[in-house]
Amino acid sequence: MNRFALAVLALVVGQSLFLMAMVWDRVSLLRSDTVVTLETEPVDPRDIFRGDYVILNYAISRLALDDLAGDDDFASGDTVFVELAPGADVWKPVAVWSERPEPKPGNAVIRGRISYVLERAPVTDTPDTEEEFPCPDCGTANVDYGIESYFVPEGEGRVLEDERNAGNLTVDVALDEDGTAAIKQLRLGGEPVYEEPLF
Repeated sequence: MNRFALAVLALVVGQSLFLMAMVWDRVSLLRSDTVVTLETEPVDPRDIFRGDYVILNYAISRLALDDLAGDDDFASGDTVFVELAPGADVWKPVAVWSERPEPKPGNAVIRGRISYVLERAPVTDTPDTEEEFPCPDCGTANVDYGIESYFVPEGEGRVLEDERNAGNLTVDVALDEDGTAAIKQLRLGGEPVYEEPLF
């Protein structure tokens, strides 16, 4: 066998191993024993349904840092680890950290990235005084978890968006050891409707 044939064979084997590793990583994540159910929230109608996927926004995407344990000094682009505790139907945030914590027994950790933090900015009316305007959302961090969209069969996205906007859609999310998230399935009124295939 000449050098060119060996190089091509090595390239094909390398690409195949890389693809197998990607598939195995995804399958391992979806088979994780740690699964949390997250509450979805309505999305601004200007961003609704583009193509055959549903835009997902979560109650845990907006974190009131003052109301949660953990760290509170974050900036856009920071990686965060949100500790979730089980509720009656969905999991709720109880703490947010800049480093992965060891969660309390029964809790789970999801990893995300800060898209922005709303901070209180002083506004000067005159050179001698500073006054802050009321800002109910100040101290709120918006977080992306990499699970903000879900592909659905053609023509079915609008129904899911209507259910999402009515508050009937929840999402089961698998978490691995470092908090990486993957959508496992969608639920309407608590009943599974779409399950992510392993392959």
